[in-house]
Amino acid sequence: MTPYERVRTAFNHKTPDHVPCDFSASEKVLENLKNYFGVSTKEEILRIFKIDKRVVAPKYIGPPLKEFPDGSHEIIVSGGPHWKKIDDAGFTESCVYFPWSDIDKKEDLFDRYGWNGKLEWWDFSNIKEDIEKLEREDEYWIAAHGDPSGLQHLCMWVGDEKFYSILASDEDLAFAMIEQHNKYRLEYALKVLEAGNGRINELMGGGDYGAQEGLLISKNMFNKYFKELYRKFYSEIKKNFDVEIFFHCCGSVVDLIPDLIELGVTILDPIQTSARGMDIESLKSNFGDKLNFHGAIDIQQFLPYATPDEVKKEVERVINILGRDGGYMLSPGHAIQIDTPIENIITMCETATNQKIK
Repeated sequence: MTPYERVRTAFNHKTPDHVPCDFSASEKVLENLKNYFGVSTKEEILRIFKIDKRVVAPKYIGPPLKEFPDGSHEIIVSGGPHWKKIDDAGFTESCVYFPWSDIDKKEDLFDRYGWNGKLEWWDFSNIKEDIEKLEREDEYWIAAHGDPSGLQHLCMWVGDEKFYSILASDEDLAFAMIEQHNKYRLEYALKVLEAGNGRINELMGGGDYGAQEGLLISKNMFNKYFKELYRKFYSEIKKNFDVEIFFHCCGSVVDLIPDLIELGVTILDPIQTSARGMDIESLKSNFGDKLNFHGAIDIQQFLPYATPDEVKKEVERVINILGRDGGYMLSPGHAIQIDTPIENIITMCETATNQKIK
């Protein structure tokens, strides 16, 4: 099977030759892997691990992103949040500056940029060329980012505590912030898919609504502020393009899954198995006929600390549960961090591509 055929078969809830695979790791981990294998690019790592999925994106051509004396830097767009390394070990960066944290009334929003800034800050012309370049290597499963700005996105612009407070106490400002932050989001996603000329198979997005023990906001609050946003957005996407809808949502989100299925989500990521209610047996039993799963290899409590033999056994177990009758793409639950031994990463990927689904 080609990578595309493998993923399509799995997402049609049929059994492929082996489980399809995706891969995510921090920049420091990728550098270590390049040195280990003696290669120079991330693409070479993906080929070594036989990864089926590739992600394309437009080029940012807006005002240059700034760097600051404290070591932080703007992300996404000019005027966006500032991110900074947590430490020198190479773990994922964290937000340290929130550009909308000074806003207290909706009138202050009129000239503020949201997630994409302006549409003219993006060049979509490279997407077709990037896909053609990939297709000269193999027929990959192609994905691209493009989703509404939900809870996670707004928290990055406003700050967690302040935005939660606004959701609870100032309905008008909350809706105004959500509307302003989503300006151009649908147009951006449609332009990405148009540039893909029918070869983009999956639209990636989501928003972190879960913590270890439950949802970060109540279901009532999700329904009030965000559910209709996702419904309208995904409806418009599906009206124009035949793509799978990938929804990243960390933590304990089992209580939200029926709503996500109702909204048109077809792939749920990352299946954070250490969180409450995210047991893969029950998820497969309760939702496996309606949803595809992506992730489920735990990087919190398992992958950094296990032996290679334990990794092999766990990967086999996960494949035989979530991969039964298709409906699963194996991937680390989050970007692999620097505390994970290279031997465990290799074992995870080799086991996945060698393991036949029982």
